[in-house]
Amino acid sequence: MQNHNFDVDITVPSSGQKVKINADFIEVNQTKIACADVAAIKYGVSLIGAVKNPKYKKYTIDVKAKDGRTLSIQFNSNQVGELLAEDHTYYYIMSGLWQYVKKRLVNDYIDALNEQQTIELGTAKFNFEGFTVNYKAWFFGKTKTAIIPWSDVRYFQKKGNLHLEGIGSYNKIATLSLHDNWNAVVLNTLLHYLWQEHRREKLQKGEKID
Repeated sequence: MQNHNFDVDITVPSSGQKVKINADFIEVNQTKIACADVAAIKYGVSLIGAVKNPKYKKYTIDVKAKDGRTLSIQFNSNQVGELLAEDHTYYYIMSGLWQYVKKRLVNDYIDALNEQQTIELGTAKFNFEGFTVNYKAWFFGKTKTAIIPWSDVRYFQKKGNLHLEGIGSYNKIATLSLHDNWNAVVLNTLLHYLWQEHRREKLQKGEKID
């Protein structure tokens, strides 16, 4: 079976940006970041204009290196619809980003959880046990910290945001913008993975997952 080639090499028609992605680096208009040096990503497609009558789509893919350098790929459509030429361009670029960058970032989170490290992502803070939340105790109004275990967590997407809540008391854990918060898209993929094959339950028991 022939291996699929995920390399990207394109000049985006609507923006003129020259984009290359391969196993070694991401390059936008001759500025490079090595894939191994990528620390965070964010991306999304937004409808621009009135809610009931948007004018066009805006596509954004951002990459941040460990040293703080960033690359941004941005382009627009001139209409609204499904499977526009710009949609194909976006999915083409995203296939390379997933294969060479996002997959590794997800695996980095899995490794950190297996090593029982704590991960902080925007307003979300979690480890192998679950999510850490701060709350006001009724007695003297002191702020206390608690762990909401993975088994009591639910997540959902709404209007471009990733929402995390505790099932039992419906405590709000965190809300992250999938378009604007670095690595919110990575957390979203991690959650999909943990919710399969009882991985979150295994993780919560202190067992390593793969």
